[in-house]
Formats: sequence, C-alpha cells, structure tokens
Amino acid sequence: MEGYMKNCEKLGKETNREFALRVIRENIVNLELAPGSMISEQDIANELNLSRTPVHEAMQELSSTKIIEILPQRGSHVSLIDMALVDEAVFVRSTIESAITQMACEQATEKDIQELEENVTLQKFYYEKNNLDKIMELDNAFHEKMYKITNKMQCHYMVRLMSIHYDRIRELHLHSFNPERIITEHSQILEAFKRKDGNAAKAEIDKHLSRHHMQADEIKKKYPQYFV
Repeated sequence: MEGYMKNCEKLGKETNREFALRVIRENIVNLELAPGSMISEQDIANELNLSRTPVHEAMQELSSTKIIEILPQRGSHVSLIDMALVDEAVFVRSTIESAITQMACEQATEKDIQELEENVTLQKFYYEKNNLDKIMELDNAFHEKMYKITNKMQCHYMVRLMSIHYDRIRELHLHSFNPERIITEHSQILEAFKRKDGNAAKAEIDKHLSRHHMQADEIKKKYPQYFV
C-alpha cells in the first residue's frame, strides 16, 4: 500500500485511533479504497506509521457501520454500495439535520452567518478552479457548522459515522454532475439564515439532502461495479 492512502498527516489533538479512523474513512469516501477492494490492517498501520492496535480499533468501529466487512483468516474488504444502507443513512441524516438546520437558523449570530457566507464564497472560487476535493471539504464544513451553532456535535459524530454509505454516493455525484447546483442550494440555505427564516432553511436543506439520493440510479448505471 505504499503511497496508496491519501490524507496521511496527523492532526495535533488526534489519538492514534482517531487518526486511523479518519484516514481510513476519508479514503473509503473518496474511493481511493474502492468498493469491493481488499484492505489489510498491517498495511494500513505501516502506511500510517502506527502500531496495529489503533488501526484494528478503527476497523472494528467501521465494521459496526457495515462499511467494512472483516473476514476471519482472510482479511477485510470495503463493502460494495448497498442502497438499503444508503436509504437508512439518508433517513437518519435528513431527519436530524433538518431539525438542526432550522434551530441553527434561529440561533445563528452575525459571526456564524459571516462564516457560512465565507464558506459559500470559497465554494464558488473552487468551482471556478474545478477543484472538486476542496468543494467537498467546504460542503462538509458548511453542514458541520449547523451542528456547531446548535452545540449538537455528538449528533454530528453519530450522523457522520453512519453517513459514510451516503457520502460515497455524494462523492460519485460530485464527479458525475456539475457541482454548481450544490453551491446554489447552499446559497439558498444561507439566504434563509440571513432572513432568520427557520422554516425556509428547513425546506431548503430537505430539498438539498434528497437530491443526491434521487440521482443515485443514474450513478449506479455509470459505476455498476461499485454496487451490490
């Protein structure tokens, strides 16, 4: 796996387990570790310069969400995309994030709104540069801000862990369709925040989260090897 994993720089406050979990997760989502591919705890430990224990713990946590299947005596592999699990992930995320976005709109300070506006401005900048990785990073940060405003970061952790099934669809969507519409929808959510219109923010986030899912059939036709 030499040079195989992306995003291998450890963040300051991360434990070894958190580092391993983040890097493995990101590489599954960005398809560096493609659906169906075999993965080795020892190879990942070597790549990340860690002992095997934190990698094993991270793999166990990911296996609990069914994104990795651990095969006794044979190693592990990244699960194929199962639309039933995507449906469940979308249900959990949309149910929680819809309510949290409405709350965030009503609680947001001027500084919060300014940070959201800066995020959307950067999304537009990187769209012009055709930098899809930065657009996805900013997309995630935009949504995470809702949880930060409402002080619901435990909800964010739970949703993020389960959303890995949905996030692979989001990644494929980003590479299959023009991302301009994603940025437009973020702009519409931002405008609702500026008006302090919680109902409008909720309606916009509901529409936003459902669209990737509705286009999943087209993605499945384009990448049939990635699906169950």
